[in-house]
Amino acid sequence: MTTPGGMTAVQAVDRIEAAGHPRPQDRRLHARGAVFEGRFVPSGRLTQLTSAAHLTSETALVVRFSNGSPQHDADDRTRGIRGMAVKFLDGEGNGVHDLVAANFRVFPSSTPEGFIELVEALAGTTETALKDKLAAGGKLAGFLFQHKESHAGIKAFVSRHAPASFATTRFDGLHAFHFADAEGRRRAFRYRLVPQLGEVDLETARALPRDFLLPDLDRRLADGPVSFTLVVQLGDPGDPTHDPSIAWPEQRTLLTAGEIRIERLSPDSAKWERQVFDPTRVAPGVELSDDAVLAFRPHAYSVSAERRLSAGTGPAR
Repeated sequence: MTTPGGMTAVQAVDRIEAAGHPRPQDRRLHARGAVFEGRFVPSGRLTQLTSAAHLTSETALVVRFSNGSPQHDADDRTRGIRGMAVKFLDGEGNGVHDLVAANFRVFPSSTPEGFIELVEALAGTTETALKDKLAAGGKLAGFLFQHKESHAGIKAFVSRHAPASFATTRFDGLHAFHFADAEGRRRAFRYRLVPQLGEVDLETARALPRDFLLPDLDRRLADGPVSFTLVVQLGDPGDPTHDPSIAWPEQRTLLTAGEIRIERLSPDSAKWERQVFDPTRVAPGVELSDDAVLAFRPHAYSVSAERRLSAGTGPAR
């Protein structure tokens, strides 16, 4: 697939690699992560909107939490992207629908090219240097001048501390989708994963190791499940579905779809680490929108997966 700007998936991954220098066996972004097992417990509030069985009945799932950096030894104590990817499973343990979310409210660009340019502009930027870069001009300031749609995302990036725990971080799906019911009626929606423990940012990194987030989640799970509420935001007619950098108004209807209950580290975490969590993998009852960024993502993921799997996948963490 080639974007309207002429960029191929191979070119996109080449540029991410040149900017971030990931290890050959790692994901090109979100290099360090682990996969956990759990279940989805539906609220029953989506039955009139979708024919998707996995959203209207209790379903097994796996969840990958990750640091969004291309570096496997990235510092969890600094602000940045964190990821939560959910794979709903059928009765035979195969993935039927993926939710791919991050701790940002909107996607940082309206085009695939813009996202790659942002990755390049942020490459090698430490937390202490980020504000200096914005003030002093240079590649990042130039990017923001060219991409007005990215201002909200970057402003959020620099205004918050790092997450204190995966268990206390809200993750947003960023793209729009459509529900489809048994009669073919469609309704646009976006989704978010809201921690039931509330949102907590890291106030101080004192005494914490660089890779504290996954061990923190392990410790929490030793005391019982960690849960997120799957919330869907329903779009009104005229709300844009093609541009993930534009947030819908907060007064749009919010529905609780159910609870994602995370129970334990998967004994097959290494196996799931080899798989792709693809935001365009949807089951009947859910349809893709006209979002060009969404459409491009699986092509880039495919290139990345082919490269890392041919190099051999390293440890799950």
